[in-house]
Amino acid sequence: MELTLSPKETEVRPNTIPDLKVDATFRKLPKQAVSFALWKIDEDHLEAVARPQYGTFYDNCAYIIYASNLVGHYASHETITREQKPNVPLERYIHYWLGSNVTEQNRSNVVHKIQELDSYLGNVSSIYREAQNHESARFLSYFKNGYDVLSGALINSTQKTRLFQLYGRKWLRAVELSNIDWTHFNSDYIMVLLMDAVKFVWIGRSSAAIERRSALAWVQRQRKDGQLCIVDDGYEQSMSAEQKELWNTVLPLQQRMVCQARQQGSDYECSNKADANGNKFRIYKCNQRGRLHLDQLDVGMPTKDDLSDAHGVYLLDNFGQSIWLWVGAQATQADALTAMGNGRAFVKKKKYPNSTLVVRVLEGREPVEFKRLFGNWLTIWQDNTRGHKPVSTKLGKLDAVLLGERPKMAADTQLVDDGRGERILYRIFGDQLEELPAAKAVVFTTNASYVVKYTVQCATVVPADLASVGIKSIIYQWNGSEASAETIAKADSFAMTSFETLKEPGMFVQLYEFDETPHFLQLFEGKLIIMRGQRSELLHSNNNMNWDFKTNIMLETFLLKIYGDASYNAKAVEEHPLSSISSKDCYAIKTNHVWVWCGQSSTGDAREMAKAVGALLGESSLVLEGKESKEFWQSVAMYFNQTLVINGQSCASSTTSSSSSGAGSMCNGSSNGVGGNISPTLSNNCYLNTTVPIKPRPPVQLFLVWWEKTHLRCEEILGFEQQDLTADCTYILDTGTLAYIWLGAQARIQERERYTSIAQSYVQNAPFGRRSATALAIVRQHAEPNVFKGFFETWDNERGKNFLTYEQMRQELGTVAPSNGIKEGSALLLNNNQKDFDGHKKYPLAVLVQEMDMLPPEINPLRREVHLTHDDFVSVFKMSFYEFDELPKWKKQELKKLYKLF
Repeated sequence: MELTLSPKETEVRPNTIPDLKVDATFRKLPKQAVSFALWKIDEDHLEAVARPQYGTFYDNCAYIIYASNLVGHYASHETITREQKPNVPLERYIHYWLGSNVTEQNRSNVVHKIQELDSYLGNVSSIYREAQNHESARFLSYFKNGYDVLSGALINSTQKTRLFQLYGRKWLRAVELSNIDWTHFNSDYIMVLLMDAVKFVWIGRSSAAIERRSALAWVQRQRKDGQLCIVDDGYEQSMSAEQKELWNTVLPLQQRMVCQARQQGSDYECSNKADANGNKFRIYKCNQRGRLHLDQLDVGMPTKDDLSDAHGVYLLDNFGQSIWLWVGAQATQADALTAMGNGRAFVKKKKYPNSTLVVRVLEGREPVEFKRLFGNWLTIWQDNTRGHKPVSTKLGKLDAVLLGERPKMAADTQLVDDGRGERILYRIFGDQLEELPAAKAVVFTTNASYVVKYTVQCATVVPADLASVGIKSIIYQWNGSEASAETIAKADSFAMTSFETLKEPGMFVQLYEFDETPHFLQLFEGKLIIMRGQRSELLHSNNNMNWDFKTNIMLETFLLKIYGDASYNAKAVEEHPLSSISSKDCYAIKTNHVWVWCGQSSTGDAREMAKAVGALLGESSLVLEGKESKEFWQSVAMYFNQTLVINGQSCASSTTSSSSSGAGSMCNGSSNGVGGNISPTLSNNCYLNTTVPIKPRPPVQLFLVWWEKTHLRCEEILGFEQQDLTADCTYILDTGTLAYIWLGAQARIQERERYTSIAQSYVQNAPFGRRSATALAIVRQHAEPNVFKGFFETWDNERGKNFLTYEQMRQELGTVAPSNGIKEGSALLLNNNQKDFDGHKKYPLAVLVQEMDMLPPEINPLRREVHLTHDDFVSVFKMSFYEFDELPKWKKQELKKLYKLF
């Protein structure tokens, strides 16, 4: 597909480069330093914003932010300028922010100013175009307490009473409104009316607890004087007579009209959300032919290799959520300068919202958010967010004490302990659940699910180290690739019940075949055998209490491929068809004898793991590729009854003559079998790790997540710290190999109980390509395992124990904030019917008394009364809903007919 953009559509003409003179204000900025700076553009005037004003913007102005930090670290408004040596690499970001009422002049001026700043810094920065209320996760990460937007229209106003709209979970946005009117009210928001005598805080019924807490903290940071009055949505009549009188002077209660929750899919909801199409964006190559032409690349799952032309510019359309311009290292300066304008032209051509995020990135300096869009960006290994190195293939001796003392090491290796704690194993097949004997060999079949109750090995009695380990039990649930829905449902139920009934701190981990975590494999010391479902009957027939793997499997013929080269990454998986084997790998082949066949390119460590699996099957012989004995070929030929293919070349096995192996060398034709004591052909120091597919580990991401009706919404937190985890919320820490769901102690019951659906919804809609079978772990606040804590720079086990909920904060403010009629322990709160009443959308009386076909679709015509606010209900029925609900049915019907609500 080809798209042509007219130069008129771009903010800067693509064929011109302005003569760049650098503003004197920018020249004060040190070029080679970690720093954070903010400038405001008002008409043609550029001024540096003073540090105390960071985080306060005017809606009629444009702003420029410059942030630079060491690779893998994050800057914020608190960053102190620190000069760095010339050879220290820095990540540099320029953002320009446009207020919702910014003038065309300011919009144009800021584009030229960012080009000056970019030029002054050597054209090495990523540039972000930000619009009010639609900012990128990186921009928001600079302001930990959120930001304020003041109304430019009120700068010179003498009006003392001000109205603010507050919303946002992780980042509270406090937006000043130019006029005071009920039209700004919405049940999702918290509204703050600041008057000389009273600060009114109006709490929308659909606002979240975290928003309410942040709003109370925000109000306390404002003017210290004046009484505080908290008003609940629908309970305005509960204010005192004096407060009501004051309120009515600017917002007459008889004009009350509160909008309901936001329409699905509004801009705010979509910001930073994990989108189902996030891994299927479109890539265009930008070509200059008089006008700008965009040629769409025909790619399925985009990879880094699609950005193949270092002289070119590519445009990535992330389905209208964000537009990325990637500029190759060899591209001209003109191309780099005009990229942003071309991105804006694309937004207009596609009729995307004007607020769409546009970002220009440079080859070799791409920010982590860009790299993450590609499933195969291998350099992510080096650039891991917190400087975490990838899991090493050689760890040396695993030590439970060391892993307990060092959460960072535990997080890097994903090992809670050395796997030697007590384990109880259950097999679920259909509706049958059985405990398996503690046999030496552990064999799973792909048509079953397994639950392992594991007791963590705390090889210490030091209280600090015990606290560092964090948990005492793990419930693992493993689902085979052929397990039925019935089997998985039964396993889900059993595993979750086991987790819920744990007496001590624990973690629940749900795994699928192919996605086993290092610690899970460590439990079996790398000797886990996974066999096809057909083996199920043979392995689990007769009474299994005296079950012996070697006896049951003795008459069978099969081939196991050995994955991994260490106890924490190795397992043996039955391969089918049996004819195909590779020189890079090791296999255990069971015929009338047990053969451990090792390819020429396999490592010494992988061979050791293969020999350990071979020993579980019986007396085994080691066979090296190219040195196979006559007996080996005879044995293999007799049972395989087909040609064995090594590296794609057939190896004609014959019972009468020796044959050449796929590597081209002659087979050993001597009659004596090859024993298990042959020394490996590769040096033991050569750890190629060819047996485990190298998965690039994406940088660790933290998301704040919540349910909005049936949709899971999330906001990403860049540069996260432990203090970003708050007790009344739920978070997902995605490490690339395992997604941790962190449940706050005060999180909504719906989130604490529906944790598996949160996990599944996240994985299905993850922001980059993921398999739906990604491993998931559930951790609870104050019971975090070391493998979780280690992803945070510092971890304090005591943090969060003195957390104040919104209700507690409100109570503490009780002397100045009356509770407006809803007293703790009152019938209103104790009665479930009242909770049900408050859970319904509220409409004015005039809407509810309309004819049936005029009612909004979600209103049940027989239950119109539940859609009244509390105040309207009391004024109509002269009683509370609680009292009304206790009446006999006939009386309720009579009253409803009387007031035309039936």
